[in-house]
Amino acid sequence: MRKVVLTGFGGPEVLVPTEAPEPDLPADGWIVELRAIGLNFAELVERRGLYRKDQRLPYEIGKEACGVIVQRGRDARGFELGQRVIVIKFSGGCYAERVAVRPGQVLPLPAHLDFAGGAAFAIAYATAWYAQEELARARPGETALIQAAAGATGSAAVRLAKARGLTVIGTAGGPEKVTQVLALGADACIDYQSEDLRARVAADTAGAGVDYCLESVGGPVFEHSLACLAPLGRLVTIGFSSIDKDHSERIKRVHPLMLFLRSWGLFGLNIENLDFPRRSDVWGRLLAVAESRRLEPLIAARFPLEQAAAAHAAIEARRTAGKVLLIP
Repeated sequence: MRKVVLTGFGGPEVLVPTEAPEPDLPADGWIVELRAIGLNFAELVERRGLYRKDQRLPYEIGKEACGVIVQRGRDARGFELGQRVIVIKFSGGCYAERVAVRPGQVLPLPAHLDFAGGAAFAIAYATAWYAQEELARARPGETALIQAAAGATGSAAVRLAKARGLTVIGTAGGPEKVTQVLALGADACIDYQSEDLRARVAADTAGAGVDYCLESVGGPVFEHSLACLAPLGRLVTIGFSSIDKDHSERIKRVHPLMLFLRSWGLFGLNIENLDFPRRSDVWGRLLAVAESRRLEPLIAARFPLEQAAAAHAAIEARRTAGKVLLIP
């Protein structure tokens, strides 16, 4: 079986295709033949050995994919041979032709999505949905600022926010990505390469600021995002894509008094930290919304499994808009 493994921690070159043993079939689980694999920015951080303090080699990489069940354990319940499914394995291992999954690691693929859409759906949409609905508790008529709105999670957030009845201001780098964000349904999009974020948000909201911000960059962008909040505004940070830069001093400047004076709410979200019952509830409700609204993820590019290194390099170069996939 073909699989991509980490030969060390570092740049994209440490992702090496190899032949690996077939996965063992769990008694209560399934073997899924993968048709598409979704890449997440967290995996780029994992590849560099910066995601967790306890990262050790050998390290399994790849958190989500989509495919067909080809084997079923004797005690498995709920999914059948030949069924199209979404795979979520936070323990890793999805950069492969086939994976073993157990209960809680597999979801039914919505009928309106193909394999590519399924591989791009679960983590990005669950993150955007939980941030909007459970943490920020955004309400129709409010204004949302979605940072990195051309990315996988950002584009999901734009679509979910519009479905909720929010006014959406996105940010993206360059005219082409700005056009793509507006095509997703955003009411406005700020080109952070050429525009002043605070000034543009102030102009677009008549000085009121935004009620909700989804932030995934960190560093100065985090600081500017806070400054764009209206009184009683909520900010949810879901990542730190500027991790290669040292912004520790800026992070220390978020003083509790600032939150008190403006009545701001500040949340952090890593969807992996939700326990199984809560994740199941999120995905159950999200799948219902996706099917009723026919939500489809934005696909940026497809790479053969053997070109995982090139796929990582494309994401790091900020050349993509939407979800990058590997195709076994």
